[in-house]
Amino acid sequence: MAATMRCRSCGYVTAEGKLKDVCPACGVPRKMFEPWTDPVSGRRQAVLEMNVHPMVVHFTVAFDASTFALSLFSLFFPRFLEGLATNLLVVMTAVLPLTVLAGWAAGMLDGRARFRRVTTPLLVRKMVMGSSVFLETLAAAVLLFTFGLDPVWVRIVIAVLLGLSLGAVAVLAKIGASLLCAKSPG
Repeated sequence: MAATMRCRSCGYVTAEGKLKDVCPACGVPRKMFEPWTDPVSGRRQAVLEMNVHPMVVHFTVAFDASTFALSLFSLFFPRFLEGLATNLLVVMTAVLPLTVLAGWAAGMLDGRARFRRVTTPLLVRKMVMGSSVFLETLAAAVLLFTFGLDPVWVRIVIAVLLGLSLGAVAVLAKIGASLLCAKSPG
């Protein structure tokens, strides 16, 4: 196993053989690096290195933003590409809650691997916000399939629900960024 080095300035970790004259992350000289042993077990590290949660969440966020944009497009230009835009909105609104559930499940896997439990204060906050995103996207889908897109008020409420879900996603991203490098040892 190759020796691992960590930058004392920024915390960047790399294999000793890959280290050049300066830290690739912050640019300090090589002398700022120290030997480092990852405190996280190999099995947990392997789960984390799969990056399942970030990949699923990035897809879900892009899907949520696209569905929101399409709902606004459908609201302001109801007759432009009517069949295509309407069909896309219906399909995307139907699938969106499922992508949110996939992100939630990936977050539970990541939380358990990273912190060994999912009841820490920030993870509980993330679960609450994730539940909010799910309920907002589910409500939009139920509304769409109950009333269709013809009443303008339905389009407005769907756009508002999807806008609220994007706001909750922004809060989730902020919490997630604060947890990015944190891991329970062992």
